Amino acid sequence: MIRLLQIEWEKLKTYRAFWVMIGLYMFILLSIIFGLPAVLDYIAAQSDDNAIVKAFKSIVFNFPDIWQNIAYVASMRGFIKIILAIIVVIFISNEFSYLTVRTNILSGMSRTEFLLGKLQIVFLLALLSTLVVFLSGLYLGLTNSPIKTFAAFTGKMQYIPAYLLEVFTYLTFALLVGILIRKTGFSVVILLLYLIIEPIIQYYLPDQFDKYLPLNAMNHVIWTPNTSLMQIKTPEFDMDFQQFISLGDVGICLMYAAIFIGILYFYLQKKDL
Repeated sequence: MIRLLQIEWEKLKTYRAFWVMIGLYMFILLSIIFGLPAVLDYIAAQSDDNAIVKAFKSIVFNFPDIWQNIAYVASMRGFIKIILAIIVVIFISNEFSYLTVRTNILSGMSRTEFLLGKLQIVFLLALLSTLVVFLSGLYLGLTNSPIKTFAAFTGKMQYIPAYLLEVFTYLTFALLVGILIRKTGFSVVILLLYLIIEPIIQYYLPDQFDKYLPLNAMNHVIWTPNTSLMQIKTPEFDMDFQQFISLGDVGICLMYAAIFIGILYFYLQKKDL
C-alpha cells in the first residue's frame, strides 16, 4: 500500500493543476465555513436588536450542533464537493491521455494495484476535506460555545465520519466516471449533467424511492442541519430535521461505494488499457 501511495505521489507532486484545484477547493470551503459567522456578525453590528442574531449564531455554531451543521454545509449536493470530483476526474483522465496507465501496467503494476492506488488518493482527498471540516468546527465550537464539556464536545461528532463516508463515495463515483469516459472535459460535463438529471428522475419516482438514487444516497447520510432552535415547531414553521444518523442510510451509501468499486474492478480487468 505504501509503495502504491509513493507511486501516486511521484505523479502528483509536480502536477500544478492538481494543487491549484486543491487550493481553490480549500479557499471556497473555508470561505463558506467562516463566511457564515462573519455575515451574522455583520448583521448583528447593523441591527438595532443584535441580541437575537448573536443568540442564533451561538446556537448554530456551538457544541454539539456545530458538527452536524458544518458537515451539512460542506457536503451539500453539487456545491463544494463537485470541485473535489473534478480534481479526481482531471488526474485520472490525464493518466489515460498521457498513457501513464499503460506504462505502469507494462512496468509490472497489476490492474488491481492500479485501482488501489487511485482509491488511496480518493480516500486521502476525502480525509483531507474531513480534517478541514473537523478543525473548522473545532475552532467555531470553541469560540461560540458557552458550555465546553466533554459531553457537549463529542455529542454529535458522529457526523464527521459520516461526512467522510459521503465524500469518499462521491469521489469514488467521480473516479468511475473518469475511468469510463477517460476524457477530462467530457467527464466533467457528465458529472455536472448528472446533478441536473437525477432530480428530474426523482420527480417521476415515488417518494419512497428517492433516497435510493445515487446522489441522494450520498447526500442522505447528512440531510439537514439542526439546532435546538430548529426543533421548535409552529403552524408557520413545521419542518422535520435530522435527529440522528440512520444506519440504513449509511448502509445504502456504503453499498453504492462498493458498487462503484466493483464496477471499476471488473472493468479494469477486462478492458484494454
